[in-house]
Amino acid sequence: MKHLLLLALASTALAVEPGFEPIFDGKTLDGWKHGGNWSVVNGEMACIKKGGSLVYEKAKVPDDFELRFDWKVAKGCNSGVYYRPTQYEYQLLDNANSPYGENPRQAAASLFFGMAPTKDVVKPFGEWNEGRIVCKGTVIQHWLNGEKVIDFDYTDPRWHNEIEVLRIRGGDLTKRGANLSLQYHGADVWFKNLRWRTIPADEKVVSENLTPMPISDGALRKEQERVNKMLAGKKGDWRHEEGKRFKAEEAHQGVAVDAEHFYAITNAAIGKYRKDTGERVGGWNPAAGGHIKHLNAGVVLDGKLWCAHSNYPEMPMKSSVEVFDPQTMQHLESIDLTSVGGSLTWVDRRDGWWYACFAQYAKTGNPARTRVVRFDLNWKTAGEIRFPPEAVAKFGKNSSSGGSFGPDRHLFITGHDASELYVMDLPVTGDVWTWKTMISISARGQAFAWDRSAGGVLYSIDRKKREVIVSRVTGD
Repeated sequence: MKHLLLLALASTALAVEPGFEPIFDGKTLDGWKHGGNWSVVNGEMACIKKGGSLVYEKAKVPDDFELRFDWKVAKGCNSGVYYRPTQYEYQLLDNANSPYGENPRQAAASLFFGMAPTKDVVKPFGEWNEGRIVCKGTVIQHWLNGEKVIDFDYTDPRWHNEIEVLRIRGGDLTKRGANLSLQYHGADVWFKNLRWRTIPADEKVVSENLTPMPISDGALRKEQERVNKMLAGKKGDWRHEEGKRFKAEEAHQGVAVDAEHFYAITNAAIGKYRKDTGERVGGWNPAAGGHIKHLNAGVVLDGKLWCAHSNYPEMPMKSSVEVFDPQTMQHLESIDLTSVGGSLTWVDRRDGWWYACFAQYAKTGNPARTRVVRFDLNWKTAGEIRFPPEAVAKFGKNSSSGGSFGPDRHLFITGHDASELYVMDLPVTGDVWTWKTMISISARGQAFAWDRSAGGVLYSIDRKKREVIVSRVTGD
């Protein structure tokens, strides 16, 4: 009897958590709208036949809230909890038996087609999982079985690529005021112990910005195919409109940018400038006899400035990534990539992988052998992708000077001196980037950077005038 009492107390404890309001009474579907395909079975919400989603109509989801719920799925099931307007979903999945499980961005507890969890902690089909969603301001957290597996601030530019893939699907993280919706997607799914609370204004929720799981090459290719279909209706007409220019003595090789500053880059110096006024507020110059010879491009990620570096035109070719603190402009470390071969011209990161371009020039090799090498987060090589003939023809005797992932998740690259920006995509099959189009721009080649705190804003350089160019690139 004592054990039965303890079990009874445990089963009701969730319903009386301080501050939480139950939104399912365990007996009826009062307050929930459905098409007759949902019912209460043994105290659980159960989908008993084909039909639509189960929608809570009694109240809208609060702007700042915490939702807790238990869920389980049948073998191979794909379902979800929609908690804000547009395509905005806490994914429920039998990872082991659904094809979606191959891609962490579509796996259990992911922000579906947007942010992958840090790890796979889902239980096998037929077993109960504990789900939890916390949203406060611009911070989003997903929990699964007691572990926080997603935690990010969607205004942080480091998540530009994740937000972009979600946007392509139709997700808008700024929207509020949805009805909670439990998805039916063709297989059995069950829920119980649903409860929520409004998070008070004075309760702090600070993001740790957890690193999502990397996505395998095979899963990325399948995802790219899906993205291609989503973008198929777009005309693909791109427009470039120059906005303003700033004088910057170091604007000779390229430029990097973050939320408040841009960083003009020359061979062996970097200037830090305010984005609003163009005022120079700092910089870096090498010590006498230093090893840095030819900085090429930069990208600001995770509070660090990562610069591509080579010894061009010296032979044999040497390459490295030089890392700086953009706050203090101190040099932090060098990552030697000489063994890969070629002259490193630009680096960027997406989906848990580094992408780095190793150029070949007519003076020292064959420009057609220029390729992008993919590395894991520890800079271990994981494959390479070559440029298509259209791009190689544009290179002439030179190569790709700049590259970065931008709007619609395309890869944008520049050559050495043409006033053109080339657009391409990750290949669905093969090992060659898929050519899309060419955009006429103001800058004559060299390295550039996307301002990931402002969509579609491009920073490039005019090396002859030593100017940084701020422009906007948009497409239909």
